[in-house]
Amino acid sequence: MNALRTRMRAHVDVTFQASPVARVMRRDWNIVSSKLYVNALAQDYRQRIESDMIEMTWQMDDTADQVRAMPFEKLDTSWLHPRRMQVQVVHPITAAWLRSMVAMDEMYAKLICAEKAGMITLRKRHALLLPCQLSYMAFKATAMKMQLRCTDELLIQANL
Repeated sequence: MNALRTRMRAHVDVTFQASPVARVMRRDWNIVSSKLYVNALAQDYRQRIESDMIEMTWQMDDTADQVRAMPFEKLDTSWLHPRRMQVQVVHPITAAWLRSMVAMDEMYAKLICAEKAGMITLRKRHALLLPCQLSYMAFKATAMKMQLRCTDELLIQANL
């Protein structure tokens, strides 16, 4: 990524409370943001990426509102193992993506703490987070110019 202009890059320190969200970010951030930067150079494709980003942001915000409205008393977060990482923001869309993942982390941490406290079930947590996870996968696929395929399509492609 040496070709990135310095004025377009920024390093941000971010701490994630929920280990699963931190793992996703550690795994995806560099490759997805690099591919996004290159793919967004084409204006028409950038609009597709932005459209999926808007959908993901809307979904994360909607779910965050639902979680904030839940009657959780003070939750014990002492057992969480926060993960700090530094990310390089190379494009305005990656900044929006980072904000969405910080919101996802907040929701995820609250929900796993509520689950541990017996306030919600695993099934309820999965039901609340699934739309966010699906919208993230769609954004990621678009940003990387990858086509999402269903199981049947993958089996046919592999001649199985």
